[in-house]
Amino acid sequence: MINYHEILIKIEKLMKDASKIFFELDPKNNFEMKGRNDYVTEVDFKVQEFLEKNLLKLIEGSNLLAEEKDKSKSEIKEYTWVLDPVDGTTNLVHEFNHSVISLALLENSQIIIGAIYDPFRDEFFSAIKGEGAKLNGSEIKTSDCKNFSEALIGSGTGGGRVGRADETFEMLRFIYNNTNGIRHIGSAALEMCYASCGRYDAFIDEGLNLWDYAAGTLIVREAGGLVINIHGEEVGCERFGGIICGNKNIVEELRRFVY
Repeated sequence: MINYHEILIKIEKLMKDASKIFFELDPKNNFEMKGRNDYVTEVDFKVQEFLEKNLLKLIEGSNLLAEEKDKSKSEIKEYTWVLDPVDGTTNLVHEFNHSVISLALLENSQIIIGAIYDPFRDEFFSAIKGEGAKLNGSEIKTSDCKNFSEALIGSGTGGGRVGRADETFEMLRFIYNNTNGIRHIGSAALEMCYASCGRYDAFIDEGLNLWDYAAGTLIVREAGGLVINIHGEEVGCERFGGIICGNKNIVEELRRFVY
């Protein structure tokens, strides 16, 4: 039987070791454009290679679904690691220090472990299904904000909104006019963490891949929050979609943007 606590301890060490690559390579001299506002760097590749080599040793027969190279189309098997080696690559290229490693473990398509590491702040967000969420080992909870007018909302502008600028800015205008403010960091995984510990009251984004939101989904849920997709349904392990997550009261208010 797999001991998930032991696995999580090993994951934390591996992610912290891998994050040293963020500081060893200069992403400004090692990047390519995969698409509009979509960078890939040597950091992405090296982090993924390091973690793949070591993660697959932790659970016999496990496989890797990850953003880069040929791993983005991997099957979901009995045990599958879901990895974004650098969530916030554009930030990394621009030296805007808000980029993280995001990792989830799926067991039979259920998210069992979520782990997100921010090397710039040495913050390790984690969760094991059914056991709560933690930040650097201490329990975290979503905010208890009850009034939409007092909420701080994180909003992404993911690829699903390309070509939908009018709708996007209409949404942002509504949030701007009716809440305490909007924030946009550019790393969905990190912003889901902020929704899990109350730095945000909720977060909304669209056009995300499973590796962007799998780990964050479990962390938010285990922190007592709600995670729905852009169609208002409970989030599973869809390969691509949108996310509304955080404090349950505020997520319910943001349902006005589902379609």
